[in-house]
Amino acid sequence: MTSSSVHKGFTLLEVLVAFAVLTITLGVLLNIFSLAIRTTQAALEQQKAVLLAESKLAELDAGLTLQPGVERGDFNDRFEWETRVEEYHSQGLMDNQTLFIPYRLSVIVSWSDHRQYELSTLRLVRTEAR
Repeated sequence: MTSSSVHKGFTLLEVLVAFAVLTITLGVLLNIFSLAIRTTQAALEQQKAVLLAESKLAELDAGLTLQPGVERGDFNDRFEWETRVEEYHSQGLMDNQTLFIPYRLSVIVSWSDHRQYELSTLRLVRTEAR
């Protein structure tokens, strides 16, 4: 061998820089994954609220008679519902000779963090069926 020896390997500074880059990269990746999980969870909750609201509205619409008023309840420990049935004021839309009265049916499903989803429709009811 010659008098000048070549050292192979990494210096302490190079190892520390590599660990710093690795730590920053892993931190960014963990933030991205946690954001993806939170977004997926929020989308699943929204989708469930939409399905529950559609189900409650179909149940309300399937009734033989409509009684104006407000009802409240809950589906389970996370989702609550509120239904509203009110006569829809339709001056100008319908003449006074019609045999039908429009009712507005609304369902509001709410869940954590004051989030809510509202679904509304109009239903025509025969005047003698009231």
